[in-house]
Amino acid sequence: MTTESEANMENDDNLEYSPQEEHISEESYIEQIERERDELKETVLRKTAEFENFRRRTLKEKQEIVDYANEHLIIKMLPVIDDLHAALEAAKINVDHEGFLKGVEMIYTKALKTFEDAGVCPIPSVTGEPFNVDMHEALAHIPSSETPEGHIIQEIQRGFKLKEKVIRHSRVITSAGSQE
Repeated sequence: MTTESEANMENDDNLEYSPQEEHISEESYIEQIERERDELKETVLRKTAEFENFRRRTLKEKQEIVDYANEHLIIKMLPVIDDLHAALEAAKINVDHEGFLKGVEMIYTKALKTFEDAGVCPIPSVTGEPFNVDMHEALAHIPSSETPEGHIIQEIQRGFKLKEKVIRHSRVITSAGSQE
Protein backbone atom coordinates (compact mmCIF):
# COMPACT_ATOMS: atom_id res chain seq x y z
CA MET A 1 0.00 0.00 0.00
CA THR A 2 1.51 3.33 -1.04
CA THR A 3 0.85 6.62 0.62
CA GLU A 4 -0.26 9.70 -1.30
CA SER A 5 3.20 11.37 -0.99
CA GLU A 6 4.89 8.23 -2.30
CA ALA A 7 2.49 8.19 -5.22
CA ASN A 8 3.28 11.86 -5.94
CA MET A 9 7.00 11.08 -5.86
CA GLU A 10 6.50 8.24 -8.32
CA ASN A 11 4.54 10.60 -10.57
CA ASP A 12 7.35 13.18 -10.37
CA ASP A 13 9.82 10.55 -11.56
CA ASN A 14 7.72 9.91 -14.65
CA LEU A 15 7.28 13.48 -15.83
CA GLU A 16 6.27 13.36 -19.42
CA TYR A 17 3.90 15.75 -21.07
CA SER A 18 0.68 14.15 -21.94
CA PRO A 19 -1.88 16.69 -23.24
CA GLN A 20 -4.59 14.02 -23.27
CA GLU A 21 -4.27 13.34 -19.54
CA GLU A 22 -4.31 17.02 -18.61
CA HIS A 23 -6.34 19.73 -20.15
CA ILE A 24 -3.34 22.07 -20.68
CA SER A 25 -2.05 22.95 -24.09
CA GLU A 26 1.52 22.11 -24.96
CA GLU A 27 2.38 25.80 -25.45
CA SER A 28 1.09 26.83 -22.04
CA TYR A 29 2.94 23.92 -20.43
CA ILE A 30 6.18 25.07 -22.09
CA GLU A 31 5.51 28.67 -21.00
CA GLN A 32 4.93 27.51 -17.43
CA ILE A 33 8.20 25.51 -17.43
CA GLU A 34 10.10 28.46 -18.94
CA ARG A 35 8.66 30.80 -16.26
CA GLU A 36 9.74 28.41 -13.53
CA ARG A 37 13.21 28.13 -15.11
CA ASP A 38 13.52 31.92 -15.30
CA GLU A 39 12.41 32.29 -11.66
CA LEU A 40 14.96 29.69 -10.58
CA LYS A 41 17.69 31.42 -12.59
CA GLU A 42 16.82 34.74 -10.97
CA THR A 43 16.82 33.13 -7.52
CA VAL A 44 20.22 31.56 -8.14
CA LEU A 45 21.64 34.89 -9.39
CA ARG A 46 20.22 36.74 -6.37
CA LYS A 47 21.58 34.16 -3.93
CA THR A 48 24.98 34.23 -5.65
CA ALA A 49 25.09 38.04 -5.38
CA GLU A 50 24.03 37.88 -1.71
CA PHE A 51 26.74 35.33 -0.99
CA GLU A 52 29.38 37.41 -2.80
CA ASN A 53 28.36 40.50 -0.80
CA PHE A 54 28.50 38.45 2.41
CA ARG A 55 31.98 37.15 1.47
CA ARG A 56 33.29 40.67 0.73
CA ARG A 57 31.79 42.06 3.95
CA THR A 58 33.31 39.22 5.98
CA LEU A 59 36.75 39.74 4.43
CA LYS A 60 36.53 43.48 5.14
CA GLU A 61 35.53 42.84 8.77
CA LYS A 62 38.36 40.33 9.18
CA GLN A 63 40.88 42.83 7.81
CA GLU A 64 39.57 45.52 10.18
CA ILE A 65 40.00 43.13 13.11
CA VAL A 66 43.62 42.52 12.08
CA ASP A 67 44.29 46.22 11.41
CA TYR A 68 42.89 47.39 14.75
CA ALA A 69 43.68 44.40 16.97
CA ASN A 70 46.26 46.31 19.00
CA GLU A 71 44.21 49.49 19.36
CA HIS A 72 43.41 48.85 23.04
CA LEU A 73 47.06 48.30 23.96
CA ILE A 74 48.22 51.29 21.91
CA ILE A 75 45.70 53.55 23.64
CA LYS A 76 47.01 52.34 27.01
CA MET A 77 50.61 53.04 25.88
CA LEU A 78 49.95 56.62 24.74
CA PRO A 79 50.33 58.06 28.30
CA VAL A 80 53.77 56.39 28.47
CA ILE A 81 54.76 58.13 25.23
CA ASP A 82 53.41 61.40 26.64
CA ASP A 83 55.50 60.92 29.81
CA LEU A 84 58.64 60.17 27.80
CA HIS A 85 58.07 63.26 25.70
CA ALA A 86 57.61 65.42 28.80
CA ALA A 87 60.76 63.92 30.39
CA LEU A 88 62.83 64.65 27.30
CA GLU A 89 61.53 68.22 27.12
CA ALA A 90 62.30 68.73 30.83
CA ALA A 91 65.81 67.29 30.36
CA LYS A 92 66.51 69.88 27.65
CA ILE A 93 65.67 72.70 30.08
CA ASN A 94 66.84 71.28 33.41
CA VAL A 95 70.03 69.25 33.83
CA ASP A 96 68.98 67.47 37.06
CA HIS A 97 70.35 64.00 36.22
CA GLU A 98 68.99 62.32 39.34
CA GLY A 99 65.50 63.71 38.77
CA PHE A 100 65.64 62.74 35.11
CA LEU A 101 66.77 59.20 35.97
CA LYS A 102 64.02 58.84 38.59
CA GLY A 103 61.41 60.08 36.06
CA VAL A 104 62.57 57.63 33.39
CA GLU A 105 62.46 54.79 35.94
CA MET A 106 58.86 55.73 36.80
CA ILE A 107 57.91 55.77 33.11
CA TYR A 108 59.62 52.39 32.60
CA THR A 109 57.66 50.93 35.53
CA LYS A 110 54.43 52.36 34.11
CA ALA A 111 55.16 50.80 30.69
CA LEU A 112 55.92 47.38 32.23
CA LYS A 113 52.67 47.54 34.22
CA THR A 114 50.69 48.36 31.07
CA PHE A 115 52.25 45.41 29.27
CA GLU A 116 51.69 43.11 32.26
CA ASP A 117 48.00 44.07 32.26
CA ALA A 118 47.91 43.01 28.58
CA GLY A 119 49.53 39.64 29.41
CA VAL A 120 53.06 40.53 28.26
CA CYS A 121 55.92 39.78 30.62
CA PRO A 122 59.71 39.61 30.29
CA ILE A 123 61.38 36.22 30.10
CA PRO A 124 63.61 35.91 33.14
CA SER A 125 67.19 35.20 32.10
CA VAL A 126 69.82 34.72 34.73
CA THR A 127 73.51 34.60 33.96
CA GLY A 128 74.69 31.06 34.52
CA GLU A 129 71.40 29.31 33.75
CA PRO A 130 71.29 26.67 30.99
CA PHE A 131 70.55 27.83 27.46
CA ASN A 132 66.94 26.98 26.47
CA VAL A 133 66.21 27.04 22.74
CA ASP A 134 62.51 27.67 23.48
CA MET A 135 63.30 30.89 25.36
CA HIS A 136 66.70 32.05 24.11
CA GLU A 137 68.48 32.93 20.89
CA ALA A 138 72.25 32.51 21.01
CA LEU A 139 74.09 35.41 19.36
CA ALA A 140 77.56 34.13 20.22
CA HIS A 141 79.24 31.06 21.73
CA ILE A 142 82.46 32.07 23.48
CA PRO A 143 84.93 30.27 25.76
CA SER A 144 84.54 30.82 29.50
CA SER A 145 86.38 29.25 32.41
CA GLU A 146 83.73 30.43 34.93
CA THR A 147 80.56 29.30 33.13
CA PRO A 148 79.90 25.70 32.06
CA GLU A 149 79.37 24.93 28.38
CA GLY A 150 75.82 25.59 27.14
CA HIS A 151 75.02 28.10 29.89
CA ILE A 152 74.27 31.81 29.54
CA ILE A 153 77.17 34.21 30.04
CA GLN A 154 75.32 37.44 29.25
CA GLU A 155 71.89 38.62 28.15
CA ILE A 156 72.09 41.12 25.28
CA GLN A 157 68.35 41.76 24.81
CA ARG A 158 65.44 40.65 26.99
CA GLY A 159 62.81 38.38 25.57
CA PHE A 160 59.08 38.62 26.16
CA LYS A 161 56.11 36.28 26.40
CA LEU A 162 52.48 37.05 25.62
CA LYS A 163 50.64 34.85 28.10
CA GLU A 164 52.45 31.52 27.48
CA LYS A 165 53.70 32.23 23.93
CA VAL A 166 57.22 33.56 23.37
CA ILE A 167 56.87 36.66 21.18
CA ARG A 168 60.57 37.59 21.30
CA HIS A 169 63.37 35.26 22.38
CA SER A 170 65.99 36.55 24.81
CA ARG A 171 69.21 37.22 22.90
CA VAL A 172 72.13 35.82 24.84
CA ILE A 173 75.79 34.90 24.69
CA THR A 174 76.48 31.30 25.72
CA SER A 175 79.55 29.59 27.04
CA ALA A 176 81.62 27.21 24.94
CA GLY A 177 83.25 26.01 28.15
CA SER A 178 86.89 26.17 29.08
CA GLN A 179 89.29 26.13 26.07
CA GLU A 180 92.49 24.90 27.75
